[in-house]
Amino acid sequence: MIEKSAPRAQAAGKVSIAVLPFLNLSNDIEQEFFSDGVTEEIINVLSRTPNLLVAGRTSSFTFKGKNQDLRLIGEKLNVDHILEGSVRKSGNTLRITAQLINVADGYNMWSEHYDRELKDIFDIQDEIALSILKEVKVQLLGDELGNTFKRYTNNTNAYQLYLHGRFYHNKFAGVYEYNKAIGYFQSALEVEPSYAIAYAGIASCYLNMWFYRHLPASDALARMKQATEQALALDSGIAESNLALARMLMLYEWDFRGASVAFKKALEQNWNTADLHGQYALYRALTDDYAKAEEQIALALSLEPFSLINNFYAGYVYWIAGNLEKAIEQGRKLVALEPTFWGGHMILGLNLITSGDYPAAQDALEAALEINYNGITLSACGALFGLSGETESARDILTQMVALSKTQVVANYDMGIVYASLGDTDTAVGYFQKAIAEHEPPMLFFKYIVRDWLSESGSGGRYEELISQVAL
Repeated sequence: MIEKSAPRAQAAGKVSIAVLPFLNLSNDIEQEFFSDGVTEEIINVLSRTPNLLVAGRTSSFTFKGKNQDLRLIGEKLNVDHILEGSVRKSGNTLRITAQLINVADGYNMWSEHYDRELKDIFDIQDEIALSILKEVKVQLLGDELGNTFKRYTNNTNAYQLYLHGRFYHNKFAGVYEYNKAIGYFQSALEVEPSYAIAYAGIASCYLNMWFYRHLPASDALARMKQATEQALALDSGIAESNLALARMLMLYEWDFRGASVAFKKALEQNWNTADLHGQYALYRALTDDYAKAEEQIALALSLEPFSLINNFYAGYVYWIAGNLEKAIEQGRKLVALEPTFWGGHMILGLNLITSGDYPAAQDALEAALEINYNGITLSACGALFGLSGETESARDILTQMVALSKTQVVANYDMGIVYASLGDTDTAVGYFQKAIAEHEPPMLFFKYIVRDWLSESGSGGRYEELISQVAL
C-alpha cells in the first residue's frame, strides 16, 4: 500500500525532486553503467516537465554509494522529494524498483517495481517517470506529454552503447576517457545511424579535448563540426543538438550572434538542464552582461550544486565580472568540494594572483599543476612567476612548455602569457597573434587578463589592438 504525506510548500509553485543513482544489484559489476544510465534517463525525462525542478545528474550522483539519511540529502540538494531505486539485470531480464520519498517527514509517497524483458527498458523508464509526475501533480496533458517522453531511439543495443559513452564522457577526465566515450557513441551510431544525441556526445568530447589541450585543433575541430552538423541534421528539436552548436559557435567560431540564437533554442527545448545554464552563463559573461551571467550560473548551481564543471564556470563568471572576492570564494568552495580536481586550484590561484597574494597563489597553482601537468597549468605558474619577479622560475616554465609541446598540445596563448608576464611584449604579441589566427579559446578572455595582470602602458597599446581583433 502506498503511503501519502503532505508535500512541503514550494516557492513559485514549483515542485522539486532529486533522482538518486539507482543501485546496481546485478552480480556483474560491469553493469554499473546500466544502472547509472537508467538513473540518467529518468532525470532527463523529468527535466523536460514544466513546473518541476529536478536536481542535475552531477549533484545527484555525488551521493552514489553513500548511505546517508534521505532528509539530509534532500536538504543538501534543496529538494522536497527524492526518488531512489535499484536495477537487477540477469541476462535479458530486468527488475527495476523505485520509491518516491517526501523529504519533510521521510515517508514513502509512492513505490513500485517493474519486471520486464530488456527490450522494454524504454517503456519502464516512461512508466516510472509518468507515475512520479502524476504523484507530484505536474501538468501532463496533450502535446506536452509527448514532448516530455520524447525518445531518442527505440533500439536497445544502441541505447546501451550510448550509456557506455555517457559513462566515460561524464568523468570529465582526460584523453583516454573521452576516446572511450567516442568509441561507444560511434558504435551506437553503427547500430542506429539516426541517433542524433550520440553525435551531440561526440561533438562535446572533441570540443572538450581541444579546449583542455588534449588534442590539437587539426585532430579535433573538423570532427567536432561534423558531429555537430550531423546531430542538427538528424534532430534540431533537442537541446543537446543546439547546445553543441552554441558551444562551437561561441568557443571556436567566435560567432556570438549565432551562439545566442542556438542557446535560446536549446533553452526553449529544455530549460531544466544545469550544463546548458552553465554554458549560457559563460556566454553572457563574455558579452559583458554580468548580471545575467550571475543569474544563469546561480540557476545552474541550484540545479546541480555539486557539479564540478558548473562550479568551475562559476569561478570564471565571477572573475570576468570583476567580482574578485566572490571568485576567490568560489575557488575555495570548489577545492573543498573536490580536492583532486585541478580546476578548483586553478580558479583559486588565478584570482589570488589578481589579489596580489602571490605565495597563496603559488600553493594553489602548484597543486593544480601536480594534478594536471599540461599547458594550461604550466602557463598559469609561469605567469605567476613572471608577475612576481621570479624571472628564472618563469623561464624554467617556458623550457618545460617547449619540451611538453613535443608530446602534448601547448597553445600559443600558453606561451604568450608567460612572455607577457616577463615584460617581453614583442615575443608575447607574436604568440597572441597566432592564437587569434587559430581562434584559441583563451583569447576570448584576453581583455580580462590585460585588465587584471598586464600593464597596457608597457605594451605601447599593442594589447589593446589585439583585444580589438577579438571584439565580439
